[in-house]
Parts: sequence; structure tokens; C-alpha cells
Amino acid sequence: MIKYAISDPKFYSNLDYAFNNFIRLKEANMLLFRDKNSNNYDKTAQEFIKFKSHNIKFLLQNDIDLACKLGFDGIHFSSNFIHLLKETPPNLIKIASTHNIKEIELANQYGADFITFSPIFATPNKGKPKGLEGLKEAIKISKFKVIALGGIISAEQICAVMKCGVAGFASIRYFTLD
Repeated sequence: MIKYAISDPKFYSNLDYAFNNFIRLKEANMLLFRDKNSNNYDKTAQEFIKFKSHNIKFLLQNDIDLACKLGFDGIHFSSNFIHLLKETPPNLIKIASTHNIKEIELANQYGADFITFSPIFATPNKGKPKGLEGLKEAIKISKFKVIALGGIISAEQICAVMKCGVAGFASIRYFTLD
């Protein structure tokens, strides 16, 4: 099962602290560096990759050149960058963030390895949840493995999405809760 931790600057600005204090973060097998508001994205990504280990695949958001330069294992494209999948070197893991059928079809067309589909459950500032039925539809449409995302904070929710047939789950808050 994929356990995909998505960084949030307020939780992962100090990865040494995060790995020592967020016990669930040690369960993750993929970790996305994402900092939408950084004025120093390159430098922060360079600090982030220093924590790369063989147990966790490190991914960067949207920047192919920087991912290659710094040695990230993959790249996660926001929905408005899905078209860049076609420009991504084959050695990188490619994940596309999707929220609807059109975005899933674009990810199919451009060759994602995985898609995230969200939000499944209620989560702050992410719109109406798609629910488990919406997740099942996404799985039917996608040519690639689906990772459930959005509002996943409990073992019960993980169990529910896994029963739908996903490859795994992604979350920010699950990995930062005690």
C-alpha cells in the first residue's frame, strides 16, 4: 500500500523535527515536497532532499528541471500542470493531481504513473468531497493506479478507501497527528 505524505510548510519546514516528532511520518513510503508560497523554493527543496532515504521516495511538485537536478525520485503535477507529464523523463515517478473526469482523461493521455483523486472526505478549503462513490468512478476511468487524497486522517478512512481498490492514500494531516 502506498502511504504518501504531502508536505505542508507549517509541518515540514524542519524535517529533522518532523521525522522525530510525527510518528506516522515514518510509515510513509512516498513524500512530496510542496511549498506553494515559498520565495525560496529551490533552496528549500535542496534542504528537503537532504532527508532522502532508501525507504521513502521523494517527489517534488511541478518543477521537472529542479527534480532532476536535485535527485528527486519523482514529480507530482498540480491539475493545471498535467500537460507536463509528457515532458517528464521516464526515470521519474509521475503523479498527476486530479479532481474530475477531464483531469483523469488528461493524465491518461499524457502518461501518469499514478493519479491522486481528491477530495474524498471533507478537508479545509478543498470543496465538496467526492466521497467513496466518486473514488470508485475515478478508479474505473483511470488507466493508472489511483491514490486517494483529501480528508484522510484515520485508520477507518484508510480502510474505506482501500476497499474501493486504490493503490494507497495521500494526506497531510494523517502524518502529523499523534
